[in-house]
Amino acid sequence: MHFDYEKYPDGISEPLKFLDHEERVWDRGYYCEVENGCWYELYVKDSIKSEYPNLTGDVTDINSIAYAFRGFQGLWIGDYEDNNQITFFEPSGEKTWNYAEMTDIFI
Repeated sequence: MHFDYEKYPDGISEPLKFLDHEERVWDRGYYCEVENGCWYELYVKDSIKSEYPNLTGDVTDINSIAYAFRGFQGLWIGDYEDNNQITFFEPSGEKTWNYAEMTDIFI
């Protein structure tokens, strides 16, 4: 699964206004609503980045940070180490692997 820039040429660019409630985790964030859900592009604060310098590991190892991300759809962490960026898709009606769960991983 990937973001469709042809269909949504502005990209994931709408600023998230409710990040103030999660200011200890997120520096900034953006979203793009699509027909079957919402794409998020979130940037962790430097304090979170110092605690979790990378998000790699074995997704089957419960002690690995990567395990926490195993159920997220469209997850892209390729820009995390350089830019503190996490991108993922939250399908409509998702109850578990959503924005709140992503936030909880770092709290």
